[in-house]
Amino acid sequence: MKVLGKLIFSQVIKSSLFVLLALVALFAFFDLIGQSSKIGTTYSIGQAFMLTALVLPMRCYQVLPIAVMLGAIFTLSRLAATSQFTVMRVSGVSPWKFASMLMVPGLVMVLFAYVLGEYVAPPAHRYSKVAKLDITGDSFSGKDLDSGIWVRDVVRDGEGKPTSIRFVNVSSLRPNEAAYDWKIYVFNPEGDMTSIVTAKEGSYSESEGWVLTDAKEEKLPIIPKQSREVSNEKVEVIHTPRLVWGKHLDGNIFGLLMVKPEYMSLQELYHYVEYLKSNGQTYKIFDTAFWSKMFYPLAILVMLVLAMPFAYQSARAGGMAIKIFCGIMIGILYYALNNIFAFMSVLQSVPSFISALMPSLMMLVLASIAMWWVERRS
Repeated sequence: MKVLGKLIFSQVIKSSLFVLLALVALFAFFDLIGQSSKIGTTYSIGQAFMLTALVLPMRCYQVLPIAVMLGAIFTLSRLAATSQFTVMRVSGVSPWKFASMLMVPGLVMVLFAYVLGEYVAPPAHRYSKVAKLDITGDSFSGKDLDSGIWVRDVVRDGEGKPTSIRFVNVSSLRPNEAAYDWKIYVFNPEGDMTSIVTAKEGSYSESEGWVLTDAKEEKLPIIPKQSREVSNEKVEVIHTPRLVWGKHLDGNIFGLLMVKPEYMSLQELYHYVEYLKSNGQTYKIFDTAFWSKMFYPLAILVMLVLAMPFAYQSARAGGMAIKIFCGIMIGILYYALNNIFAFMSVLQSVPSFISALMPSLMMLVLASIAMWWVERRS
């Protein structure tokens, strides 16, 4: 049994890596084609290759489950075609024992997916965004509003009670956490606006926090809402060439806004969800992305189970091309289910962990039905 386990382990790993390499190379080709209009005008061919290479770890992470399934289908179909799988069944290898053999390379690929999706792909993808802005000289601005990027920040005391609520608006971002054209509207817990801070530029340092350049603070008098009396209080204007605003606002918050939720790491998503919760903001999209990313590598094990019925099919049941085509269709179905349940989670308030787990559970049920069918026919 150890020899069989080693054989299946080595063949599945080799085939999966080969399919992964082919898929990633295909995506790299299309990414380069997509940049062809900018090569020679916006950046050089070398910079285009660099930007494409930085995106490849994320591409690798995204197609890893389907690559493992196609690699397993190829391996198991070849074993069936050469009657090696028939010998394995005659020697007493049950479906459960066979599934346990497949889980060994599956667990290795799951671990690889977690490492890739947490420590390699997100930093590389973020650096590709920064490098592209640096090369083109552009800046990142809000996609949804013409006024730029908005962040809500709640300042709390030692007991956790809010002392002020600040709405921060910046028109654009540049790499290395530099933000431009700041407008900060500060309210007290009762909803009265207490001050307005504007600045041309702000940058973040670990020692001081946010430092605003050429800042102007307008302190507003608080007038009771029901009062009809004329107030003699004046607006106090303070000009500061360099205003140390502190660390109340997370230094990574603007950098996270440059990246889509599905491209963040689990740690980043968790911290951002907690930040949104503490500030009373909507966090459903990021919570859904967190749970999807948590369960996504485990889909590799489900894909291996889905590949098992192909080993029970004889060579007369269809050629390798047909089986690979079926595997691709299964992969497309899984990604479609993933997207459908993600949208359902956001729009219909389905719990995020359920929407993230359902596609894998449905594919596992499909694999069980397929195994029951081939076992019944054999």
